[in-house]
Amino acid sequence: MDPLNLNQKIDFIYYYPTEGGSPNNVSRNLFKYLLLYQNYLPFENIKIFCKKKNVQKIKEQFPHLEVLTYWDLKKISSNSLIHIPILPTILPNSKFLLYIYCLLNKKTQFILQYHGDVRTELRSSYKDFVSLIHILTYIFIPKILQSADFVITHSYYMKRIIQDYNVKNIFVIPNAIEPYWFEDSIKDIPINQLINKNKFNIFYHGRLSWEKGVDLLIEALGFYIKKNKEVVLYLAGEGPQKKELREISSKMGLDNSVIFLGNLDKDNINYFLKNSDLAIYPSRFDNFPLSILEALACSKCPVYFSKNTGISEFLPQEKIGLNVFELSTQNIVRILEEVDIGNSINSSLSIQKDFAKKFLWDSVIFQYLNVYVNLLKTRNIHTSEDERL
Repeated sequence: MDPLNLNQKIDFIYYYPTEGGSPNNVSRNLFKYLLLYQNYLPFENIKIFCKKKNVQKIKEQFPHLEVLTYWDLKKISSNSLIHIPILPTILPNSKFLLYIYCLLNKKTQFILQYHGDVRTELRSSYKDFVSLIHILTYIFIPKILQSADFVITHSYYMKRIIQDYNVKNIFVIPNAIEPYWFEDSIKDIPINQLINKNKFNIFYHGRLSWEKGVDLLIEALGFYIKKNKEVVLYLAGEGPQKKELREISSKMGLDNSVIFLGNLDKDNINYFLKNSDLAIYPSRFDNFPLSILEALACSKCPVYFSKNTGISEFLPQEKIGLNVFELSTQNIVRILEEVDIGNSINSSLSIQKDFAKKFLWDSVIFQYLNVYVNLLKTRNIHTSEDERL
């Protein structure tokens, strides 16, 4: 891919999040790889926009880049392309102020990136005062997305939802992972919870929320444990459904069979994926969960995921060796039985890894570069038309 020659000098401004959570991690990794491939970027300058309290930390991390805050909005050139990789919330914060600047400055082009599904937010929210303050954002998500020049999302499933909002210019770019997940060895790290190899060990990592279907997994375990009491389900992650999941486990007599690990770092996740007998992700609906990619890349066990995830639409047509299933408690019970007695196809492990390799950042990053180029080409066309007028 060759750099694009432009008639104008364009600044690229990237909103850099520092909070936790998978979407923010994706956003930081994206920026990391944009810098690695900056020679391909069609921009005069690359700048970071962030919260004022994070300026010093970000300057230490990126000493060669200019860092802007809401105090610097007037300094932003009209010849800018602004990428906001996390959807703005309607609150008086730096991200929303940057978004308002984009709306008011008609010459500035901007990209919004949408990771979620409003159904997830609506189901998990309105249970406390903190969530209620986001109600305006949920109501105005269609308008916010419609206002962007381009919208990036991570699956065709999510694109169809956004199209129902009458949003145009949607680009689908899958999530991506780093080479770390393909390394064979596990670092010598302290593990808080060791796996008992004499048991049938099941692993899930991700958000503990309704759309992830973990309650169905626990219910299936409750049925299957009648056949094999030497089975343990490890759940890594936090989320709004954690308390409910604990209650379900207790009601089914699974307190000693369902282990809530909390949030784990990537080395601990790696350990569980390499030492479990089954990794399973029973989503009711999901965009493009990184957890599935991570499992496919590094696990030494079969990885099962429901067809209700956006990643399923990226599978090859034959789907040989990739374990996709129709979501139901009965099907999960069947999967547990097949894997436990050794009926799963071990040869699929190499196919799992090969599929995951398609989503390395070094490959996916060029899809972002193409979006920038396409947007700037439209800018050049409009500029030329204005000059003729």
